[in-house]
Amino acid sequence: MNYRHIYHAGNFADVAKHVALIYCLQALKRKDAAFFALDSHAGRGFYDLQAAEAKKSGEAERGVRRLIAEALAEKTLAEYFGAIHARRGKRLAHYPGSPVLIAQELRPQDRALFVELMPAEARAAMREIDSKGRVRTEISDGYAALKAFLPPEERRGLVLIDPPYESLDELKMMLQAFTDAYRRWPNGTYLMWYPIRNANQRSLVHARFEALRIPKMLLADLVIHPDDAGLGLAGSGMLIVNPPYGADNYLSNAYGAIHKAVAPSGSGYVEVMRLTPERMAQ
Repeated sequence: MNYRHIYHAGNFADVAKHVALIYCLQALKRKDAAFFALDSHAGRGFYDLQAAEAKKSGEAERGVRRLIAEALAEKTLAEYFGAIHARRGKRLAHYPGSPVLIAQELRPQDRALFVELMPAEARAAMREIDSKGRVRTEISDGYAALKAFLPPEERRGLVLIDPPYESLDELKMMLQAFTDAYRRWPNGTYLMWYPIRNANQRSLVHARFEALRIPKMLLADLVIHPDDAGLGLAGSGMLIVNPPYGADNYLSNAYGAIHKAVAPSGSGYVEVMRLTPERMAQ
């Protein structure tokens, strides 16, 4: 399968992922000390929602555009709407990828590394993001980058791991790369995205994370279609390791607002819970 995110840009899963990402970035800015952000599967800077691919899938129409129409006044999502430059009465033409959202949050003392395997996407990110000398984009394997660039000299920061799940072994590869990264940098905040296709697959993903026996794991699942609908993507999940203070309550409210705005009536659910405690029993 040749995954192209232009078909999916701005869908409900992008929204959920980016709402969590922005909260974690802004939490890092509560302290003056510099932080480092690494996006292991960065993609490009902006996605054209007027492109034929985006129109064909209609996912942005049912996702971010519906959310803007239904919930622009929702205070819980105010920071997210500001980050994507949503305006009342103005149709969103371009949706920012995670590199743009990260770059926008950087202060003069912060820096970021965007890693993308596809040269065309990486070069687009280089063109589209005003780095101000604080970001670098590399054409490379994202999992290898976790080993090469962690821990950072700043000792504070976050890692976003958002693979396309083209391979049946993607979850296994992600867990191996994360476990190695966590061993070397246990204080970082890690955000790992996973698709939710059905209830059994969702339970398996949760069990695989829990089996790592790593403390301070928060899961946040947003499901907008019935688990057994057979629609391909029923929901979107985020696993956050070392979540910032207040993330539990914030994501519960934010995902609730997203679900209310974009889910078909009576479909899906939101679950935000601690998968592992603050400390693991010996």
